[in-house]
Amino acid sequence: MDYKLKILTEQDLPIIATLCEEASDYMVLATGETNPKKEALDLLTSFPPQKRLEDKTLYGIFDAHNNLIGVLDLIRNYPTTKAWMIGLLLLSPTARGQQIGEQVHAQIVTQIKSEGGTEIRLGILKNNPRAQEFWQRLGYTFQEEKIGTVAGVLMPVYAFKLSL
Repeated sequence: MDYKLKILTEQDLPIIATLCEEASDYMVLATGETNPKKEALDLLTSFPPQKRLEDKTLYGIFDAHNNLIGVLDLIRNYPTTKAWMIGLLLLSPTARGQQIGEQVHAQIVTQIKSEGGTEIRLGILKNNPRAQEFWQRLGYTFQEEKIGTVAGVLMPVYAFKLSL
């Protein structure tokens, strides 16, 4: 499937909220409930305490008809210099299983390497084995179990890392 990446802004809040509603299965898995408007705003504005909004990029993944089918939340130089953090890769249910996640990941890896990044980190919900399988297939390795925050809720996550 053809796709393109575009940086999302506050003007895109309505379509991000629509995506969050379509992909509500993730938030229900994470927190037991869903609030698409709040989730959309969080995706645009949430970042780690030590970082600034300028360090964050929220990419929209658009199909050939310019419909938003996914998002990728990326933080540069976190948790250390030259490390990048994927906060979330979320695809609409209709876009899953079509290699889009793998293609977007390959494109982002190329970008991160070109900007001097040496590793990518991410957290995976402990209760999301499909995500664990996906990221392990891409070469990520388990680092530790920790408590992470998803939509303001503390929960157990697995920290994974990919060395570039």
